[in-house]
Amino acid sequence: MMSTPSMAIKSHQVGRLLIGGGYKLNSGFEIPMIGMGCSRNIEKLDESVEAALKCGYRLFDTARIYNNEDILGASLKKHMTALSIPREDIFITTKVPITNDSAAESVDKYIEESLAKLQVSYLDLVLVHYPRDRDTGIDEAKEINELNRRLVYQKLEHYCGIIRSIGVSNYEVLHLFELFKYCRIPPAVNQIEYHPYCTKPQVVDVCRTNNIFVQAYSSLCWGNKDILQEDIVVKLSEKYNVPPQIVLLRFGVSSGVGIIPKSATPSHIEQNLCATAQLSFVPQELDELKKLDRNQQFCPNCYPWRVL
Repeated sequence: MMSTPSMAIKSHQVGRLLIGGGYKLNSGFEIPMIGMGCSRNIEKLDESVEAALKCGYRLFDTARIYNNEDILGASLKKHMTALSIPREDIFITTKVPITNDSAAESVDKYIEESLAKLQVSYLDLVLVHYPRDRDTGIDEAKEINELNRRLVYQKLEHYCGIIRSIGVSNYEVLHLFELFKYCRIPPAVNQIEYHPYCTKPQVVDVCRTNNIFVQAYSSLCWGNKDILQEDIVVKLSEKYNVPPQIVLLRFGVSSGVGIIPKSATPSHIEQNLCATAQLSFVPQELDELKKLDRNQQFCPNCYPWRVL
């Protein structure tokens, strides 16, 4: 049975109160519904982390390819100490890439380096970032892509304890069913592009049927302005007296999908968490937003989708 996120719930693990609620993963650990994405504005990351911790963020999402794990780790350590926030209250996600050269062997290096750079003894969640070598792989190389997906995921399974939850990112239905054939530990999360223009109903349905939490990136359509002018978005923005961006963020949470918005502006960081957590839609409003779906993705390298 699916866990149901609540507005603000106390974790059974550490007694923390999560603004925006949490979701109990199939691994037994709880993930905040709202976190902070850390893929941009490296030069302002320290300031952003401080602002995020102060207003209540407890989930921070990074990746090896963002080249900022060391900055994030140092910032978290400094500001968590200053604010007396224990490590167990923080949920850290990172992602490992698939490489065509030494795919499995590279995972050991990636995990060791992530632990060192983030200055932690365990990682809350590690995702396979992309279902093939993102930089040098080709979509049609079915055999090598399938082999590397299996090798990397199975390698992550060996880190049980050091990695508390394992998941995937950018996995479509065919990748998930392929994974189900060989995984010993089921994926806890599938992080995908998700917003009113792209709701991926088939992927979401497979995830929920198999108790996999769906988490969104690019909730604001990669900065696309068209969606901000949609009648229903404008209507809800005016009705609830919030910026249209908050309408889009709440769309994810109200759909049972986690979000990890990014910002380098402290006031926006707080608004993304607190205003989103306080907002709620009636079912008809959520349905109207879902009618905007046009299967349109904006994140580079993630469309058109045809990785085999």
